[in-house]
Amino acid sequence: MSVASPQNREEFKAYIKTRLGAPVLEVNVADEQLDICINDAFQYFNERNHFNGVENAFLTYQVDRDFEQYFKSFCSQEVQEKACDTTVDGARDNIGPSTVRKQNVYITLPEDVVGVVQILQTRGGMGLGGVIPPGSLFPMLIGGAGGSVECGGGFSLTTFYAMQQYMALLNFLLRPPTSWNFNQRTHRLSIHGDLSFKTGQYIAIECLVKPSPDLFPDLWNDMWLKQYATSLVKEQWGLNLTKYNQVQMPGGITLNGEKILGDAQQELQKLRDRFSMDFADPPTAILVG
Repeated sequence: MSVASPQNREEFKAYIKTRLGAPVLEVNVADEQLDICINDAFQYFNERNHFNGVENAFLTYQVDRDFEQYFKSFCSQEVQEKACDTTVDGARDNIGPSTVRKQNVYITLPEDVVGVVQILQTRGGMGLGGVIPPGSLFPMLIGGAGGSVECGGGFSLTTFYAMQQYMALLNFLLRPPTSWNFNQRTHRLSIHGDLSFKTGQYIAIECLVKPSPDLFPDLWNDMWLKQYATSLVKEQWGLNLTKYNQVQMPGGITLNGEKILGDAQQELQKLRDRFSMDFADPPTAILVG
């Protein structure tokens, strides 16, 4: 057992208590409260996208018949018709009945997925949806860059780069990025629009997943996580002591719950500020749906 470098939950608890004064002082926090603080620390560590708290992974989903039929019909089981009324400058106009469609095509992702980066496009050749036959463009471009006779004496790398940009523009216009939405609490990845998925086809999804400390025990030894969990437990300790006034400990020591609580809250604020400035990715760098 290593208190200095914890590798499991029990060692992590011992580390926290030691940092708070045990065994010299009795840390008045129940084991259940310790577990709650540790889980809260891990949740903040994972869901706020610490660079050590999440990692990229690629998941694949094979389309089944029900999923394909949903896309073909575009709407789910619910199509509602109702009269819509609008008021403009005090006058009410009856527009008439309209159809409201609610799409119900979603994939349930594993619970350790905290974000979705993109849905990879897998159809077509060279990313142009079959406009250019697969395998025919690359030799032509390489031959032109090398100055082959078939390509009229070749072209410069600048021209090659311009052609690549033009191809990327064609790819964006002919096959725009897939529209989707992911809810971390329901674990549902909803794909919007008729993407013509076929039964048996695979959908590749780039995700952000939280690594399991059971598989990677060195997560317990992360410095920021240890400090944050210790401050959470210290805050809980202070809250427990504030129920009493000037708690007298063996040996004549008096614990001040208000002081412990105030110090813990200041430490937590500093750690969250440090997290936002030093560890978390910018909000625009990660798309979570």
